[in-house]
Amino acid sequence: MKASKLISLLAFGLIIAILAAAVRFFFNPLGLGPEPEAVLSVDFFARPAKNLSPLELLVGGGEAFDEMLESIDSAASSIHVQTYIWKDDNMGRKMLARLKTAASRGVKVTISKDILGTVFELGDLLHGKPSPVFTKAGLKGYANINVHLSLFADTDHSKYVIVDERLVIFGGMNIADEYHTDWHDYMALIRSSRWAKAFQDKVLSGSSWPHPSPFVVTVNNRKATEIRTALIEMIDNSRESVILEHAYFSDDKVIAAIERAAARGVNVTIILPEEPDTHLYANMVTINRLLGSAPEDNLKILLYPQMSHAKVALTDGKIAAIGSANLTPRSMLTSREVTLFVHGAHDDLFINELQERLVADMAESEQVLEPYQLSFTDKVKALVGKYVW
Repeated sequence: MKASKLISLLAFGLIIAILAAAVRFFFNPLGLGPEPEAVLSVDFFARPAKNLSPLELLVGGGEAFDEMLESIDSAASSIHVQTYIWKDDNMGRKMLARLKTAASRGVKVTISKDILGTVFELGDLLHGKPSPVFTKAGLKGYANINVHLSLFADTDHSKYVIVDERLVIFGGMNIADEYHTDWHDYMALIRSSRWAKAFQDKVLSGSSWPHPSPFVVTVNNRKATEIRTALIEMIDNSRESVILEHAYFSDDKVIAAIERAAARGVNVTIILPEEPDTHLYANMVTINRLLGSAPEDNLKILLYPQMSHAKVALTDGKIAAIGSANLTPRSMLTSREVTLFVHGAHDDLFINELQERLVADMAESEQVLEPYQLSFTDKVKALVGKYVW
């Protein structure tokens, strides 16, 4: 009898330990570093940068992956790839082959892959497709390629490629066919040894971002969670217009900042995908909240007709944000993320291209005019979606 009780207690303890580990793995309830009170300086908002030539905007997977593959092919000394998802499909295998070729000519390749993102690769694994990262058929154990995988690391939702400390491509795109050909998304490119090195030091080593600088790279990591503070500062400093195009929108503090902007007469446009791959009901709840609280004349909520995985913002036609962070509690507080903030002139190429692309996205979208009628089950799905992804 005593042995039976002991076994039961051990089994119960094991179940509790597994559940605690699962909560830590999926939700990271203790979060990352503290949120600073301020991130973007008074100078950042006071005057536009004089030279944004190191920055380029990449719209769509065609542009972004062409640049990534070309940069890998031209690498001379080092490549660092960080991704959340890496699928065994056409683009996944193409990246795999190009990195192996680079490593074969002596380039030092480092791969950082988030473990949690592997949830989105389970379909491939169940169909017997080898992981491009985890297996020896992929990158694991290949000469000059170092694969970093840690079960106990913080969730890292950021995506970037750093080449020779001279070029960085970063933003929202994972390594998979849907990001290459099917989904609408944005990336940014830094083509400058000085600022590529600053990006690397900030993201990999936790160094402070140099000041003065033509743009600011913000991160969420163990040192600080900067991105939500910077986004709210950007919205709160807007005077004429706010355009947000995001895939998933449910963070209460960012929603409140949007409500404040609309209430003071700023023209606010929110672009969300009509049928997101996840977070649909959480987006609907956000839409209902905004339609119920913001002045109708100042707020438009638009649904983009295909899947938009974008994480971009533009205020007053001159201050922009682009990166990996979603407008969700997970991205804002518990996932490692990278987002760029830049204040440029209206006619700067980077700012102008983003403005034109967002206007085009708005023209393709349909406005939401009435709140959604959501059932109890829908609201439960919204709550789960809000905090899971």
